[in-house]
Amino acid sequence: MVTLTKILKEKIMKKKILLPFLCIATMPVMAQHITGKIINEQGEALPYANVFLLNQQDSTFIKGTVSDEAGVFSVDGYFKGDILKVSAMGYKTSYLPCQSDSVGIIAMQEDTKLLGEVVVKGHRNYVKSNNMGLNISMIGNPLSKLGSAIDAIKQMPLISGIGNNISVLGKGTPEIYINHRKVRDNSELQQLSSQNIERVEIITNPGAKYEADVKSVIIIHTKKQDAGWAGLAKAGATLSDVSYGRTGLDLSWTGSNGLGVYAGANYAGDGEKQTGYYLEKFGNNEYETKTNTTYENRAHKLNANIGASYDFGANSLGIRYEFSRKPKGKYSSTNDIQTNVEPENAQLESTSEQSKQNTRHYLNSYAILKFGEKKNYLLAADVDYLYNFSNELSDVNEQGENYANHIGTVSHSNNHLVAGKTNFTASWKAVTLDLGVQYSYTKTRQSFEGSTSNDEALFDASRDEERQHLTAGYITVNWQLSSAWSARTELRVENTDFAYILNGEKVAEQSKSFTDWLPYVSIDYQNGNLSLGLSYSASVDRPSYSMLSNTYSYASHTSWMLGNPLLKSSLERELSLDVSYRKTSLSLSYVHSMRELATTYSYMETKKVNIIKNVNLPSYDYFQMVAGQRLDIGIWHPTLHGVLRLQKLEYGNPEKSYNKPLFNMTMRNRFDLPWGIYAYFDGIWVSKGYSATNYTKGYVLLDMGLNKSLGNWAFTIYWNDSFKLWRQKNLIETNGVSFYQNLKGGVHNVSLNVTYSFNKKKSYRGKGAAREEINRL
Repeated sequence: MVTLTKILKEKIMKKKILLPFLCIATMPVMAQHITGKIINEQGEALPYANVFLLNQQDSTFIKGTVSDEAGVFSVDGYFKGDILKVSAMGYKTSYLPCQSDSVGIIAMQEDTKLLGEVVVKGHRNYVKSNNMGLNISMIGNPLSKLGSAIDAIKQMPLISGIGNNISVLGKGTPEIYINHRKVRDNSELQQLSSQNIERVEIITNPGAKYEADVKSVIIIHTKKQDAGWAGLAKAGATLSDVSYGRTGLDLSWTGSNGLGVYAGANYAGDGEKQTGYYLEKFGNNEYETKTNTTYENRAHKLNANIGASYDFGANSLGIRYEFSRKPKGKYSSTNDIQTNVEPENAQLESTSEQSKQNTRHYLNSYAILKFGEKKNYLLAADVDYLYNFSNELSDVNEQGENYANHIGTVSHSNNHLVAGKTNFTASWKAVTLDLGVQYSYTKTRQSFEGSTSNDEALFDASRDEERQHLTAGYITVNWQLSSAWSARTELRVENTDFAYILNGEKVAEQSKSFTDWLPYVSIDYQNGNLSLGLSYSASVDRPSYSMLSNTYSYASHTSWMLGNPLLKSSLERELSLDVSYRKTSLSLSYVHSMRELATTYSYMETKKVNIIKNVNLPSYDYFQMVAGQRLDIGIWHPTLHGVLRLQKLEYGNPEKSYNKPLFNMTMRNRFDLPWGIYAYFDGIWVSKGYSATNYTKGYVLLDMGLNKSLGNWAFTIYWNDSFKLWRQKNLIETNGVSFYQNLKGGVHNVSLNVTYSFNKKKSYRGKGAAREEINRL
């Protein structure tokens, strides 16, 4: 094997400095394309080996890739005499000169370290960091045997998860994509087998390509399907105070000519039961209401999809239709109430029932086209149409010794969305450029009526309508400055034209038009196991359309929840430093928050009730630190992460400080047991402290589970909140009103899942054109 020293011998080592735009202009003309195949000493294909193209003069990094499942790789942008570096875990690194468009077959030699008679082999590192976040390979990864995608993701670094809810530590709820198609319901991750996942990207620095409110992204890349039929059948059950089941079937067929068709149908139940205690203090602490409650929530969800795609060369076209419906969702509660607002009605009992149904139709089509002599130009387009409608009814009955009241509310809503997005990508030797435009039109209509048996309705019936035109454009440039240094310069511009119409008349105060300029700049260094990154970013969080409505709903005998049409979008400006070395990581962030959306309480003296609604907070700053450590100790593989938040917030009338630090720690443990069994024991601890205006009293959550795969079958059992330790204790004190809740239950359950798959899942490559708007609806 040719050594690097021999290749570089007698080469001129002097670095040449070229203007970036000169590089862009000349490299597409001069660069060439090189291919090869990597095998092991037994002649077997070696998939997912790292292939790096190095400059012939100074060994600086040019471009990199990985070999596919057949061991084949392809890299564009080389010059004759450049160096090809090939590495793989457990093998000696190879260096080859680039003399023609093919290097043929590269046979890798094993690199086993011998210490006396003891053979020591390092644990394969499935996690790699880059200037976007983490890239996690699932090939040979024990997480691929967990059964479902959501179970695998919850065990990954930087991830915290309870039930079907996933968050990226320090970044909140992520946007999740399967092959760049947005996941709108995390129950869909239960439907995807972890065996069909090739790799997962956890993006902690999304940049301008993603919508303005996106702070983190998870992209799941599935394995390619061979020609023929493929399918996935699954069934599961959750056993708890409210038990329910789920089942589904996905089928796909791919022809040898690139045509693919697929369809799927899924049913899932959902539910929980909680008991708890609420305490409200208001009216300068003159009044208080104590409520002991038991509530139960049950729902049924149906989903069906059908689609087709056509792949020709590196290009792809496709269309997908999804139908989803919640035919029945029911919430019921019983409450014992003690209040001194009305001394003659100090003791009350109440029952509450809410029912909701909704239906959604969603159509997406996409096109992905690669062109250019080296296929280094890409044009991608998505078009979306969505229609959604829902109905909600609420009935509350309150009964006391000298008091009786029935409160009924009815609300209807329907939404229309039309959106399109186009992205152009150009890749050269050391520069990747993205240009994109996006447009969406959203119209949502909501009507509300409420009544009480004593004709003392707090608010009038209303019909409101919101219309929004959102136009966005962005440019991103990723510079590979050297083998170790890279930079990202990005800008996203969004113009929003919003109209609010109440009872048929446009309300000027709530209608507005504005433009957001959202830059992203970073400089990154990566050399071996050391990675450093410094970045500045800006992000926007828009209120959901339900927050902007003019509706209200019953919360307790002395509290009502209101919408707020006056809400504005929030804006955050963040400066971050990210450091990682081997399996240790540290992220430091300083954030200036403006107009953050937060839940607050205020007292309406004329009605002697509290008003719960979302408002825009005044500007404030907070500091955040996220630290992580991964270890491999024999059969034990622990991962530990901690998050510290320090904020300086003053708000309310009278003004109050919300500055107590908040800390949480997540520890995940995997044990590799005999007979291919994997055991998991996970824990989450949260301290007392503030996040915006919410003060958490802290909690502990412990989960454990077992997984076993047999051929195409996967079996998983998980015992969530194993020791019933979880409590939801929160306190909000704003504007002289104090609201405290202490709930338990709803998390403790045993979850059983069985999955059977054959071949690989057919993937859909559409991204969707308006992810943020769909979420707001």
